[in-house]
Amino acid sequence: MCISKSGIPLTSLGDWERLAPPKSSNHWVDGRSAKEVARAWLEGKGTHLPQEVQSLLAGHHAFGPVLGWHAEPEAKLWFDDFPGEPRNSDLIVYVKDSHGLYVIAVEAKADESFGETVGDALKHARERYLANNRSNGLKRIEQLSQSLLGPDLPEDTPLHDIRYQLLTATAGALWAAESHDCTRTLLLIHEFVTNRTTDDNHARNAANLDSFVHRISHGRVKSVGRDVIQGPFEFPTQKPLQRSVALYIAKVSRNLRGSRADSA
Repeated sequence: MCISKSGIPLTSLGDWERLAPPKSSNHWVDGRSAKEVARAWLEGKGTHLPQEVQSLLAGHHAFGPVLGWHAEPEAKLWFDDFPGEPRNSDLIVYVKDSHGLYVIAVEAKADESFGETVGDALKHARERYLANNRSNGLKRIEQLSQSLLGPDLPEDTPLHDIRYQLLTATAGALWAAESHDCTRTLLLIHEFVTNRTTDDNHARNAANLDSFVHRISHGRVKSVGRDVIQGPFEFPTQKPLQRSVALYIAKVSRNLRGSRADSA
């Protein structure tokens, strides 16, 4: 049981910041997701999963008692063959339970958004293609949409309104599981409510996550409440995947408002 980067164990916030920093040093701040997810997962120097994650897993039949785990922060996930920047997962956790090995792909959020919509991503990809016809942005979005969402049904959330980051996070979670011969993967939103976050932004993120699961389930699942695992989700095709991987989605939340860690 350990958290490591490039084979080096991470046992402190200093280790994490030095070896697995966020893209911008401005993100390494008390009360924001990059630092708080590190603090949460380093409790006990990485000897056990955060309590809220343990409780979540214990409440679902598809996940048994944890027998062992190891994790990598800022993990690069090459979920397709297109050149360019890979998907960066805040934390990838490889867990062994009584059913075998599975993957948890952690998406840490304070109240940062899930980024641009698919509609905006398509617009920007078209602009890049016009400037350089070797750009693969449009092809990537089309492939992801076909693989994970399929065509719009009348009751579906429109594709253009889906948050693109949730689409790539799902693809990354599935790829991580497939590449390690796992048949289960859990996309876990690890939320941090802090003195630097607003309830309006948390509500916006919750609504965006609900819209996403509504779309990938074609209305079967309406929302992802805290501390509940939803799934498994099925997809119209498994491309670019080669085997079937059961996807589950969940959200856990840690309230740090007024805490010492948040006000430091």
